[in-house]
Amino acid sequence: MKRRSFLKLLGGVGALSFTGLTIGCDKKDSVDADAPDQFPKLSKLSGQKPEAVVDVKTGNVQVDGSILMRHSACLGCYSSCGNRVKIDKNTGKILRVYGNPYNPNNAEPHISFEEPLTESYLAFSGYKDKGSIHRGALCGRGNATLESHHDPMRTLVPLKRTSGRGEGKWKPITWEEAVEETVEGGELFKDAGESTYIEGFRQVRDLDTLIDEKAPELGPKANQLVFFGGRGDGRTSFGNRFINAFGTQNSYSHGYS
Repeated sequence: MKRRSFLKLLGGVGALSFTGLTIGCDKKDSVDADAPDQFPKLSKLSGQKPEAVVDVKTGNVQVDGSILMRHSACLGCYSSCGNRVKIDKNTGKILRVYGNPYNPNNAEPHISFEEPLTESYLAFSGYKDKGSIHRGALCGRGNATLESHHDPMRTLVPLKRTSGRGEGKWKPITWEEAVEETVEGGELFKDAGESTYIEGFRQVRDLDTLIDEKAPELGPKANQLVFFGGRGDGRTSFGNRFINAFGTQNSYSHGYS
């Protein structure tokens, strides 16, 4: 490709972005699942249907009602930056993730939480240069969360070992089965040829019986439950509430040695 052709192509892509082909926000009205694409020409041009189109002269926003935008938080790493998730209402499929212009981790200066969602449209357009001021961005890892979400190897149900440790053979079980076995215990791997009885949470949660009477410093039997967590991503508080209610002192987070 010649340099002149490359610059023309690059300029064209920039123009598409600043006319609002990749902007949008929440649309709460119900939609007809069979409704046609509101912006078919733009969809063909950009590769997927746009959330909305902004008139960069007037600031008018025309939303595609078949697209749902949600402002959320990114868990691609532990910085917990903001993100915006673009969802096709007709299929429920996530089409793309963006930065969240309301989050200071994504945009500086960021949009005030008191501003209407219309401002989040305009933050991804060329209207009054708002796109160059408030446009939210995600890093490469944040953008890759879309691939993680659609990864065919992603684990979506509990898996139970069906052979010896390290052999890598598993079977899916229901969440009800996982909870039952975790709480009640038993010969959980009998099908894999193991007869070891494994105590469940119900048997381990004993605050009166010592683990070892000769070593009382180990505390009650409940301390046999050990919680190893990763770095905080917003869910740690739920784990801590469970651990405190259970009665074990052995809760370790990222950085413990």
